[in-house]
Amino acid sequence: MSHFTSCDTDFNLDTALVALMTDEPFYAELSRHIHKTPSRSLPTAAVAYDPKMDELVMYWNPDFFAKLTPWEVRGVLIHEFNHIVFGHLYGRRRQPGKLWNIATDCAINSLIMEAVRNGTMKRLTGDSPLPAGCIVPGAWPVMPDGRQMTDDEKAANKLAAVIAKFPTLQASEWYFNKLKEESDADKQAGGEGFDGEGEPGGIGTLDDHGAWEALPDDVREYVESKVKAVVEGAVKSADSRANGWGSVPASIADEIRKSVSNIINWRSVLRQFVGSLVRGGRTSSIKRINKRYPYIHPGTKRSYQAKLLVAVDMSGSVDNEMLSEFFAELGSLTKNVTIDVLPFDCEALDKDVFTWRRGTAVKAKRIRAGGTDFNAPTKLANDPKNRGRWDGMLVCTDGEAPAPIGSRIKRGWVLGKGRKLYFGSSELQIHMSDAKQASGAWR
Repeated sequence: MSHFTSCDTDFNLDTALVALMTDEPFYAELSRHIHKTPSRSLPTAAVAYDPKMDELVMYWNPDFFAKLTPWEVRGVLIHEFNHIVFGHLYGRRRQPGKLWNIATDCAINSLIMEAVRNGTMKRLTGDSPLPAGCIVPGAWPVMPDGRQMTDDEKAANKLAAVIAKFPTLQASEWYFNKLKEESDADKQAGGEGFDGEGEPGGIGTLDDHGAWEALPDDVREYVESKVKAVVEGAVKSADSRANGWGSVPASIADEIRKSVSNIINWRSVLRQFVGSLVRGGRTSSIKRINKRYPYIHPGTKRSYQAKLLVAVDMSGSVDNEMLSEFFAELGSLTKNVTIDVLPFDCEALDKDVFTWRRGTAVKAKRIRAGGTDFNAPTKLANDPKNRGRWDGMLVCTDGEAPAPIGSRIKRGWVLGKGRKLYFGSSELQIHMSDAKQASGAWR
């Protein structure tokens, strides 16, 4: 659960978000899949994953945003969204975290200022898209109150001097390695280095990165895949329209495309999807003491046996080998969940549902061979008479059908090797491939 709490606000963030739709379509599409929560528990803003809601969230301080110009508001939004685009939150984390936080801000803010210099970012009201105090490689940091650092302050601030000498447009790993080298050298010379507690040398990041450390390692791969699905949808949307990338340079757009072209270990992601259902199950019980309101409200009892509906595409385009792979991997999941299997094609009938018992072997058996309609299993799951019957649904398919209606329960897609959905979706997509994401630093 996030350590940020929500609050009421009169500041209208929607105005800035709507303006993104025209000027920055790529970021606007990303924004659609990121929940926005006002909070005064942090000084500026932050992006994180909320496991309780199973959503990417941007927390923002309305008092901070109220002081910004429209251009600075847009700059902060793009800054936050880029942390998600470039995988800074979890998969690429480096230690010490303080230096990684500074390094990622160097990489992102360098791109933002380059977009201003080359004219691809639309100018709005204000002098700069970045608020005072932001870290920008190749420049001395401006103090949070907007004034320039004095000569004495520059002489005393070793970290600021290092950042002022940095080149622009480098990857986060490049900035991190250089910061680590300079920090270690400072320690060897008798200094304190740059990775201590607090904001080193008076230089701080634009946003709060504390939530990045809070996510357990066992769910990070799941979150990475969820992020990939969101970014992939934004990439497809941007490529489908003129000027869809907005201020994103062509070279960076190409790097973003490559970042979502390969999917990480699908078996691990499949297990994490199931694990998220297990963690999410909880009910109220008067036999449990409520830690927050003891003896006033009932406590919480967690259920560790989730109920999963697996809809298996039996259409003629799904070959027998693909069906065998689906069933082989599903057998490993019965330890943690109760699995109901639903064979479907253009129809999905309740009478065809069967339960896969723990420890039993189920062979892939084709009982249908028609076309494919994803609405069929979704309508069955959404049926009011099935409310509470399942916690989530996986659709095993080759993806060859139009987009379905929305699902009342959490839905994910398991796609055969070399296959993909024929429509854009921010829902989790698990590609049956052991190919890994291309390695190497990018932004």
